[in-house]
Amino acid sequence: MNELDHEKLLESIARLTEKRNRLSLEICLTQTMFDLLEVEEIVLYRCEGDQANLLVRIDHKNCWIRDSEIDEADAEVSINRDTGFLACAHGREMVIESVTEGNRYTFPIPRQDPLVGFLRLVSARDLRDDRRMIEGFVQIYWNYLKLIEDNERDKLTGLLNRKAFDDKLMDILQASRRATLARAERQHHVERRDGDDGQYYWLAVLDIDFFKRINDTYGHLYGDEVLILIANIMRRSFRRSDLLFRYGGEEFVVVFRTRIEADAPLVLERFRQNVERYHFPQVGQVTASVGYTQILNSEATTVVITRADKALYYAKEHGRNQIRCYETLIADGALAKPEGNFGDVELF
Repeated sequence: MNELDHEKLLESIARLTEKRNRLSLEICLTQTMFDLLEVEEIVLYRCEGDQANLLVRIDHKNCWIRDSEIDEADAEVSINRDTGFLACAHGREMVIESVTEGNRYTFPIPRQDPLVGFLRLVSARDLRDDRRMIEGFVQIYWNYLKLIEDNERDKLTGLLNRKAFDDKLMDILQASRRATLARAERQHHVERRDGDDGQYYWLAVLDIDFFKRINDTYGHLYGDEVLILIANIMRRSFRRSDLLFRYGGEEFVVVFRTRIEADAPLVLERFRQNVERYHFPQVGQVTASVGYTQILNSEATTVVITRADKALYYAKEHGRNQIRCYETLIADGALAKPEGNFGDVELF
């Protein structure tokens, strides 16, 4: 590597360590390596169970990130059905395969800790001499990713914290905008059946009923245990791709996506029932109230969370241990329709 290459490498590492959120880190990693190595394609995947889910893909045409614009068949790859992923997962070493464009190289992320993803490069030239540099970038990415994730997590429950909420909800709002435009485009060309390729985004606020009474009766140690157990029930009730937050105190937030609009209350009802049926040590039965709203592409984060909060307050004032939808409450006249119609205002 000549002096110019060393300078480019150092500049690349400096840019990489400037990033303060996961998506920008992942885009910077793939774009930096694509430019340095002059490959045909580079793709970053994250493992979710037995699936490898595409996060970022860069080739000579464009840069894609995982959202509604990427076809599901391309965005989710079964690890067990992909020879490169399977061999890499078992051996924890670089795997080389021949493809039309040259060779395909798959690297595990990381090599020693539990596997979280793969980096895959397609190149017309031999990359084996660059192996150490690639593995070095992967290790830097993994080290820095752990720091970012630690900073985004609530220390007690392990869920995403309030600090991470605004950034991630903004990403969802932008993805919702793209999904809405895509639906409009499909409806313009062909008549769409209900639920076909839908992308509906939702935000729900979950609140533990009578939590102050739990703390006053059993003490804060048992109160903390209830919070931890509620977080565990959330992980079991929602998908791994859903965003789970501890919003503050006994209040939690879930941001999730459904393909069919009518699925949203079913998802939340499953969580409510799981809480109701669970026996909490010493405390016994605990229940939760839920308010939720649809995330529209033209809204500010404060508008979305306020709507869900209003639905939550209605649930708590009308018996608790139930889920309420803001839009349904407005349609039924149970809540007054707000002035201004925020959802009609373009903010992007």
